[in-house]
Amino acid sequence: MRRKLKNFVVWTIMGALVLTAAACGNDSNTDKGTNSNSQSNREKQENIQEEGNKEKTKLSLFIVSRSPESLYSNETLTWKTIGEKFNVEFDFITGDNTTMSEKFRFTMASGDYPDIVAGQLKDINMFGKEGAFIPLNALIEQHSPSIKKHVIDDKDAFMQTSDDEGNIYAVPMMSAIRTSTGSMIRQDWLDRLNLPVPDTIEDWHRTLKAFKEQDANGNGDPNDEIPFASEAQGHYFMGFLDAWGLNWDWDNRWTEENGKMIYTPTDPRFKAFLETMHSWYEEGLLDKELMTRQKTDLDTMILNDRVGSTNHWIGHIAGFKNKPEAQKIDGFNYQSTPPVILNKGDKPLTHKQQKSVIQLGWGITANNKHVDLTMKIFEYVNSDEGQILFNFGKEGDTYTLDAEGNYQYTDKVTDSPDGIYNGLLRFGGQAWVGFRQHPQYEKLIADEDSFNQMYNYIEKDYFHPAYPTLKYASDDIERYGELTTQINTFVDEKVAKFVIGQEPISKFDDFVKQLQKLKLDELQQIQDRTYESYQAMISN
Repeated sequence: MRRKLKNFVVWTIMGALVLTAAACGNDSNTDKGTNSNSQSNREKQENIQEEGNKEKTKLSLFIVSRSPESLYSNETLTWKTIGEKFNVEFDFITGDNTTMSEKFRFTMASGDYPDIVAGQLKDINMFGKEGAFIPLNALIEQHSPSIKKHVIDDKDAFMQTSDDEGNIYAVPMMSAIRTSTGSMIRQDWLDRLNLPVPDTIEDWHRTLKAFKEQDANGNGDPNDEIPFASEAQGHYFMGFLDAWGLNWDWDNRWTEENGKMIYTPTDPRFKAFLETMHSWYEEGLLDKELMTRQKTDLDTMILNDRVGSTNHWIGHIAGFKNKPEAQKIDGFNYQSTPPVILNKGDKPLTHKQQKSVIQLGWGITANNKHVDLTMKIFEYVNSDEGQILFNFGKEGDTYTLDAEGNYQYTDKVTDSPDGIYNGLLRFGGQAWVGFRQHPQYEKLIADEDSFNQMYNYIEKDYFHPAYPTLKYASDDIERYGELTTQINTFVDEKVAKFVIGQEPISKFDDFVKQLQKLKLDELQQIQDRTYESYQAMISN
């Protein structure tokens, strides 16, 4: 029975997919030894012919097309391959992200669900609790060894995918690269000033000071350099918190440490961080527009040879050297640095990292009449073969293998007028479904240097343990959201004022007291019991 779900606005992508399989066969050789064998073979041939004549199962697929100029169809390489393998024909309901986000909320409110839905895990989990999706745990355990290995047996992946009761309603898309954001510095500026790569906070201070005072860009004007600048949205300058071992993300202010959850802004080490940032700001080592700098403005300053260092997605900034504007700047070269440390001899570690599970995937709705076959499709897409398909496409068509067994995209992808990545999206690669990204995919869409910079973090193991994926109970989640919103809004305003000097650091204790008035104690209690539940789940 269909259940009408409450309507709410979400930023997500959805997909519906129904799948069936039918065997195909060629003529068999008849056995001339006995009539019974001949009859048996004729029956087999008739069965094969009957299977081959079966009509394809038509399945609706509600999904965002990653390339809006090339909407998914049954001729899109990835979906055509699946259709042929499992004898299915997709009825695509697709469009760009904005269009499908609008359609999604109406679709889920109506109760008239597609067979398979691709979207954000949190939304699929939520609607799963209300009956729109079926739990997949038992089906995975029984029939899906690849999904079981990568989603259930991997405790981190399981926690990142399941709901608060341990139910899996979607098979997730999985990342191949752990590296995310980090400190980036102009290596050519360091070389010009004969400076080493900084590692401690004190080293960074000396380096930024030299960038400011010694005409680091070499244009004859010692006053036009901005030693450090970053994009305001995303709080990227918080990367310097690595030196104090604290975590801060744009949507998360908590640090897991020694079996406890610490609200980062109240920790004494955070006060020391603010003192350092304010001092650097006063010295002119940080961008004066640090708290409001927009991405487009930052990009312009970087490409105008003015920014000595930043903190951002490593692959993104490393790739700037390929931009036409950068190629006009002699020696332009951003390189990643190890996570900043406080004292010589400390191990460089960062909390900033991609989780193994990208928060997208696909699930089976309650309306699906082909659950077993759909699970076969899910298993295939998650398998090694499916991984190749959704990362590289079809051998001889969109990729080849070199003598060392490395993947190389063909001209069909690399000659795309708007870049390799868009060429990849056009054949259906990197669809927002439950497949595993391949490390070589990252290498192929980036230049070798950018890839090596990202992979360096992995090789050097610069990561703290991944932040736990906490599952808030239904009784807590709404209150947690309310408290987090009001507290984080207050914190963000105060942090900005502390850094730029509108509020003296001497008022830090008053700031902490004000947080208590905003019910931080209640938020801490919710966090603590949720963390206890998390520990219990991963210990099972």
